[in-house]
Amino acid sequence: MNSILEGDFEQIIDGYRWSRHKEFLKPAFGNGCIADIPDYILASFGVGIDQKYRNRQGWLRDSPDHLIFLLLDGFGFSTIKHSLEKYNMKYLNKFTSNSEFNLVTSVFPSTTSTATVSYHTNMSPIDHRIMGYTSYIPEAGTVCNMISLTPLGRKEHCLLDNGYEMPWIMDHGTIYNKLQKNDVDSFLYLPYAIRNSGLTRITGNGANISPYHSISQMLTALKRNLSTAKGKTFHFCYVSTIDTISHKIGPYTQETALEIESIFMLLDEQLLRSANLPKNIFMSISADHGHKVLEENQKIDLSTDRMLKSYLSTPVVGDARAPFMRTKEGLVESTISYLTEKYEKDFISVPSKELMAEGFFGTPTGVRGDVSFLSDIILIPKNSTSIFDSSLKIVDPKNESDTMIGMHGGLSSDEMLVPLFTRSCQV
Repeated sequence: MNSILEGDFEQIIDGYRWSRHKEFLKPAFGNGCIADIPDYILASFGVGIDQKYRNRQGWLRDSPDHLIFLLLDGFGFSTIKHSLEKYNMKYLNKFTSNSEFNLVTSVFPSTTSTATVSYHTNMSPIDHRIMGYTSYIPEAGTVCNMISLTPLGRKEHCLLDNGYEMPWIMDHGTIYNKLQKNDVDSFLYLPYAIRNSGLTRITGNGANISPYHSISQMLTALKRNLSTAKGKTFHFCYVSTIDTISHKIGPYTQETALEIESIFMLLDEQLLRSANLPKNIFMSISADHGHKVLEENQKIDLSTDRMLKSYLSTPVVGDARAPFMRTKEGLVESTISYLTEKYEKDFISVPSKELMAEGFFGTPTGVRGDVSFLSDIILIPKNSTSIFDSSLKIVDPKNESDTMIGMHGGLSSDEMLVPLFTRSCQV
């Protein structure tokens, strides 16, 4: 049995619980959250060294010449645990047995757009302001996809080409900008389909972007860049396939386990055993979130609730497991009272400013005055509930989020707990 399964993680998990609602976990900013990982990456190269990261067990205490960071989208701890218990995960077992392991939390919302911006920029969500898969953008007057940065249904019209700016991100810069200033070359490996997405254009600034069509192509480019390196290098590799399969087929399936195993097989056979790589290479692997399996009888379409729509000023946005609502002026309390009375068994309705005050989005360093990007109310689904606004299909008919099997965004342990593996690449 893999050592991961033998660990007693209940004490760690208890330390992550939300004091008001023990069934939910709170992002552990500064004490075991994925938003802390960029600090660890920078500190590994001597940039902005902070002693609390240098001393943390399982985080690099040496200074690598080359650091590889793999972000495996959807690679949650519960998915790993299920795969190890049910299937013969030879290569995953081999990799983890040679790695230091930490159990950390995602950010909130526990979704790709929010988490990856934190990874690339070293900013907490409250500072970078990307809150969920979709958001209402007042400047555009519409709901937008926050990965492509386009109005729903109009992927050819990026907001960045039409006057929209994100100065809070662009003025802060990326981790690649910081490494570049310290003579470290950065490489960002992304699936070909998102090489020019709106967020990539912002968060990839300062990195050499290497698009790929397959993981084998990504690893070939990675080995080439390592073998020709003239100085220190950092390699950020984003892999989306585990998440895609978890959405469509489910996170706790043989298909997902086989995808995980195939990734670790390629790492082992094509990278870790390679004889032509420089010395002093370290690798870390983590995720942006895990997955919760949705129940068909617990899917709620809020567009059918006429009374609720009379309270709202825009459609419901965000993620199915972390919906955000904007109310008409002065109706926040009335909306929460209505939601609590009608949907108490399905979800918790919380003023977004209340969650901000409790630190769910990190400690703000740059937010001043207007925090309207948080909307007014955030819904936190209970159990396997998912929440949709099907009226958005009028402008985005290809959206399939209401048919997904695995979803994320919420505060359950399945969504919030992810691994952090760290090891030397010399075997």
